[in-house]
Amino acid sequence: MKLAYLELDLGSAGPPAVVLHREGITSTVPAVEFARESGLFGRVVVPTGEYAFYPSGMSIGGTCWYRVLPGFEGTDPISLTTAVVEVADLIADVALDQPVLVGWGQGAVVALAAALWRPGSVRSVVCVDAPRAHVDLLPRAVLDAPSPPPVLLAATDGPRRAELGGLEEFLTARLVATTTWQWAGEGTPRDLDEALADQIGKWMGQARHAP
Repeated sequence: MKLAYLELDLGSAGPPAVVLHREGITSTVPAVEFARESGLFGRVVVPTGEYAFYPSGMSIGGTCWYRVLPGFEGTDPISLTTAVVEVADLIADVALDQPVLVGWGQGAVVALAAALWRPGSVRSVVCVDAPRAHVDLLPRAVLDAPSPPPVLLAATDGPRRAELGGLEEFLTARLVATTTWQWAGEGTPRDLDEALADQIGKWMGQARHAP
């Protein structure tokens, strides 16, 4: 299964990026707008869902990113692994040169896993509001990958802020160079986007010059 995607050339001198929206197809729009308005990236690819066809030729837009099991106690490991493989394959298919992976929610978990699984093909990762419990369920082969890229962990709401320290410790133990950032929770969604973009820009500059 392949991922359908939007491709944007934003004319910036910044690095290429793959931007992974949070759970739900409608979340694609704010992800695209963030990529467009942040001014951080040049060529940007935004996956929009699985892409397949009925025998009649009608297209199917699949759900993103993976299924949560009844009771919200965990995730379906097959759909989680499938999402990771699809994103890793997409990076290769569209021939992006060392992109930054930026994801929100479930998209953040998939971005992190795809980067850890194929570390040589990714520059860095931005994980916004990644659920800790879902990260714990990633395949061990992903979590134990050598030479992982640097990761910015960002939290914008109460539950994710509470999990931030534990998630940082979890990744640091796996030799992932990790930086954390928290949104104070004041202001409008646009204020949040601007603050997040500012933090990502500063962090990318620091990561580029790190030894």
